Amino acid sequence: MNSWWDVKLEGTELASISQVLESGFLNEGPITEKLETRFSVFLGTSTTIFCTSGTIALYLALKAAGIGPGNIVAVPNLTFIATANAVKLCGAEVHLVDIEPETLNISSESLRASIAQLSIDAVIVVHVSGRSAFTSELVKTINEHDILLFEDAAEGFGSKDPITGKYLGTIGLAGAFSYSPNKVITSGQGGAVVTNNPEIAHKIRELKDQGRANRGTGGADNHPETGFNFKFTDIQAAILSSQFDGVEKRLKHLRETYLAYVKYLPDSEAGSLLKFDIAKGEVPLWPEFRSKHRDSLLKHLDSHSIRYRKIWFPLSSQPSLYSPNLFLNSYTASTSTFWLSSNFNLNEVEVKRISTAILEFRVL
Repeated sequence: MNSWWDVKLEGTELASISQVLESGFLNEGPITEKLETRFSVFLGTSTTIFCTSGTIALYLALKAAGIGPGNIVAVPNLTFIATANAVKLCGAEVHLVDIEPETLNISSESLRASIAQLSIDAVIVVHVSGRSAFTSELVKTINEHDILLFEDAAEGFGSKDPITGKYLGTIGLAGAFSYSPNKVITSGQGGAVVTNNPEIAHKIRELKDQGRANRGTGGADNHPETGFNFKFTDIQAAILSSQFDGVEKRLKHLRETYLAYVKYLPDSEAGSLLKFDIAKGEVPLWPEFRSKHRDSLLKHLDSHSIRYRKIWFPLSSQPSLYSPNLFLNSYTASTSTFWLSSNFNLNEVEVKRISTAILEFRVL
C-alpha cells in the first residue's frame, strides 16, 4: 500500500536538535540566522526571514507593504484557505478570481474583469503544486495597473518560473513559503518570507518580533512599531537545516516521479495528467490527475489500496468566503481533480502500479 505523502528524514535531524539543546539557546538565534543566509543564497534573493507558518509569512508580507483595511486583494478561488485568511488577518478585503483550467492557477482574464469593476490594490498568485502562475498576459495586466504582486509559493520551494528562470517566490514584491509536513522540506511547522526590498524586510522583522527591528533583551528594549510574536526557533531551524541538506535529491525525486507518471499514464478514458514544464525548471510537488468521473475513479483506486488526495473546495463555497459568483473553472476543477502520490519513498515500480490501476478504470 502506498502513502499519498510521507515525511522524509535525512537522518541528521536528531543530532542537529541535540546541538541546539546543548547550546542552551532554544529561541530564534544563530542557527536561524545562518539558515536564512543559506536560503537567500539558494534562492538568489537578498533577504529570507523565517516565521511561524506559511500563513503568517504571507500576512507579514502583505502587512509590511501597507495592505490593510480599505484595500482589496485579488486571490485565486482555488487555493488552500490560508491564502485568503492571511488577507483577512490584515483587515483587507478578499476578492476571489477564477482560475485557468489547464494550470489551476489564477486567470489573467478573470483578473482583468475584476480590475475593470474594482480598485484592486494587490494580487496574490498561488503556484499550485509548484507550477508557475506567471504568464506574459498576467504579468502585463499586473504591471499596467500598478498592482502590488505577492507570491504564495507554499508548494513551490525549489521550483522555477519557465519565463524568467527565477525561483518561484522571488519574483514579486515578496514571496511566502511553508515548511509544514507535506512540503519539499519541513520543520514541522514554519514559514519564510523572501524579498529583495530592504524596506519590506525591515518592516517584517519589526512585525514578527513585537515591533523590534533588532533582537532585544526582553527588558529595556525600544518598540518603535506595533508587532507580535511570530518568531522561528533554533530547534525548528536545526530540523530544517538538515532537511535542506538533501533538497537537491528531493527535487530530483519529484521530477523523476512526475516523468514516471508521464511514461506510464497516457491520456485515457480515465482522464489525464496536468502538465509541468520540467525542462524549464518547474518541480511538481504533487502531480494532479483530472477525470470527468473522478469520484468513481477514486472508488476504483480505493479497491486497489492506492492513496490520493482530493483538491480543495473553491473558496467561494466556504461559509467565511461565500460568493454567489459562478467561478466555472474553479468548480469544474474542484470536482474533477485529485493529487497522485509523490512521496519520497515512491519508486518507479509503484508509479507503474498506480498508473496501471488508473488505466484499467472503466466508466460503467
